Amino acid sequence: DAMLQGSRIRPSLAFLRGGKSQLMSTANGGSEDFDFDYLVIGAGSGGIASARRAATYGAKVGVVEKARLGGTCVNVGCVPKKVMWNAASIAEILHDMHHYGFQSPEDAIAFDWSFIKKNRDKYVERLNGIYDRNLLNSGVTKFIGTASLGNDPNSVVIDEHEGDKKTIKAKHILIATGGYPVFPEGEGIKEN
Repeated sequence: DAMLQGSRIRPSLAFLRGGKSQLMSTANGGSEDFDFDYLVIGAGSGGIASARRAATYGAKVGVVEKARLGGTCVNVGCVPKKVMWNAASIAEILHDMHHYGFQSPEDAIAFDWSFIKKNRDKYVERLNGIYDRNLLNSGVTKFIGTASLGNDPNSVVIDEHEGDKKTIKAKHILIATGGYPVFPEGEGIKEN
């Protein structure tokens, strides 16, 4: 078709509209060339899931993260907290074991803080690696740096940790950087 000569054919991001995948042209009909169909800013669990899902629909996807993959939950929240909670639960059980007929000589049970910390950190690093491999296996391009919206529509400036800046253009951009709780005004709300 003469109308499509010199243009690139790429899949539409029909999942964003809830429709079936279609082909669309970036020919001279007012469309722009983009580096990515879909760019996700933030590689927590939500950002990674969205990026990988878009890639399954054939979209060219990139993700930008300023720190370790997995976000707050994996790196400093839920996951390390659960490891420490489990250690504390075991300590509590050991403390109360004599109530259930278990005996131990004085000081027979010791706790090594550096051991649990080292193993907690190794577990988190293992999860970071799983996220990294999943992105790679899904065909998602990863950028490590801080992202900000550029001056042009659909542009994102990535400030890489080495000080290099690059500007990329994406047809669709998802900001998945997490959030912070907001407490409404009222007596006892922040305390409870």
